[in-house]
Amino acid sequence: MSTLILFISPADRLHSWWLVDGEVRARGDGETPLPAELPERVVAVAPAEAMTIHAAELGSLTAQQARTAARLLLAETSVMPVETQHVAVGTPEGADRSVAVIGNGRMSAWLESLQARGIDPDAVLAAPLLLPRPEQGFVRASIGAETVLRGRSSAFADEPGLTELLVREAQIEDIDAEPLVLAALDAPELDLRQGSFAKRNRFRIDYALVKRLAMLGGVIAAVTLLIAIVQILRYGSAADALQAEAEQVARSAVPDAGSDPRAAMTARLAARRGGGLGFTATAGAVISAIQSVPNVELASLSFDNDGLMRATVLAPGAPEAEALRSRIRAAGLTVEATPFTSEAGRIRGEFRVGGR
Repeated sequence: MSTLILFISPADRLHSWWLVDGEVRARGDGETPLPAELPERVVAVAPAEAMTIHAAELGSLTAQQARTAARLLLAETSVMPVETQHVAVGTPEGADRSVAVIGNGRMSAWLESLQARGIDPDAVLAAPLLLPRPEQGFVRASIGAETVLRGRSSAFADEPGLTELLVREAQIEDIDAEPLVLAALDAPELDLRQGSFAKRNRFRIDYALVKRLAMLGGVIAAVTLLIAIVQILRYGSAADALQAEAEQVARSAVPDAGSDPRAAMTARLAARRGGGLGFTATAGAVISAIQSVPNVELASLSFDNDGLMRATVLAPGAPEAEALRSRIRAAGLTVEATPFTSEAGRIRGEFRVGGR
């Protein structure tokens, strides 16, 4: 993956840049135009002068927990209000983690300056933490516009007077910064873009994906339509086969049916069923009504070709007979009753039942 590395000077301006693709392919200073087409990844390197580096024992805390703990530690030791400071925590290295403290205004100034050029860096690395942590003494390298030193528990920009005070008699090893910077791109110890300064991923429309989804949707719609057409053809074929089979059955049942055996068979069935609703439906409704009224008995039952059914019933009294008539009417039939006569302590009468 190609990467554009931007080195920020202590004056908060762009000092220089590298274009990296496995190795440095191109270089430029702050006045040299940046590549016309930005690569896939952009990384900024912040100056050591702008920050204070600490080493804190934060154990296996999560990133959010570690930042909170580091801010609490800073509040106890810093003369500046912790609300004005940006605290970033590095990855664990043994029991210690590197902690970088920068003023919120410096971080905002760097990002706004780069964004004014149309650049929103994916990461902002701390220059002093690009150097390896030595077991003893200090290592020193030139990064961007600065010379940076790092010891076991400290890292800072080289400043006359201050450096001698911090280093004293310790040994200093000078190293080449270029391989250190390139190695840090894959696994940086600390990225300053954390917390409120974390990069916000912008929503981007993947037009290639949209095109593929549209094509897939079209294919699905075409397949669905094809399935529907095949089903319609199959149902139509099955319906034609059933119609032909019905005509064959009707013709075998009514050999003299002529050109429309199904109509002839329907007429024969109607004749056998009888008029009105037919014997079966009418008798079923009447018998069901009689069974639902206690102590009512069916004495006789007859059915005329015109669809009229005569049911002679025996009932304990007029209320039961009236209940039976109501039940038959509720079944959707018309019913008329002849006068009832007394017979052995019961009443006997006839209901004439027909379809509506």
